[in-house]
Amino acid sequence: MPKKNKEPQNSKKDEETETKPSESEKSEEKDKEEEPKTKFTFKCTRCDKCCLERGPIPITFWDLELWARNGVIANFMPYLDIYQKPDGVMDLILKPLPPPPEEGDDPSKKEPFSITPIEDLLEVKCPLYNQNEKNCLVYDNRPLSCRVYPLEFDGKNFSIVDVDCPGVGEEGMTKDELKEMRDSAKTMYYELTRIRISLPVLNQIVSQKVMMDLMRQNLEAMSKMSDEDRAKLDEIFKKTGENTPEVGEPPE
Repeated sequence: MPKKNKEPQNSKKDEETETKPSESEKSEEKDKEEEPKTKFTFKCTRCDKCCLERGPIPITFWDLELWARNGVIANFMPYLDIYQKPDGVMDLILKPLPPPPEEGDDPSKKEPFSITPIEDLLEVKCPLYNQNEKNCLVYDNRPLSCRVYPLEFDGKNFSIVDVDCPGVGEEGMTKDELKEMRDSAKTMYYELTRIRISLPVLNQIVSQKVMMDLMRQNLEAMSKMSDEDRAKLDEIFKKTGENTPEVGEPPE
């Protein structure tokens, strides 16, 4: 029988030498283990910054359901708007009120149906915050976004959206309060995703419904018109068409 080749003894020692960490590596690993993790703590200092400069506040189904249960949804209706962001995402928001006209501005020169672009209101106070009394007018029914500010969850990690917020780092936050805020941030992420999926679909359906209703109302109104009124309307349309310049033709 052929003799088995014996494994050299020094080979085993070499492997042990290669895999065995050095003392310096051990020390570095120990330092990493002992290095404390950054702990998030927060206590609102009532500095008003988030209420005065946040701009549009995203609203979710969570908020709408809360307001409906508490019978206050009508109070929010004048401030709700839909904002299509530059990246195409559609949000339901609490729209800030435009600032009052500056001294010297002539209000009469402003177009009656002009709307202040939301992009011009990104650093304007919340419409439901009383700056003089430093008081939120809807605190018990405040949006979920306000409850979790400045903490945010992106589906994987938590982050602080406003590191300059004076409340960040303030001591006194209990474990239960931290857990509640983290859970609320996760809920905000889920609810924001849910309404962003729903809004474009609902917006298209409602727009189509409104257009169809308008067309139906116009047809019904036309059918009830007398021959004389219909002739007058045709004459108006005819004159309007005659006065409309052709494409590329300068108006008179």
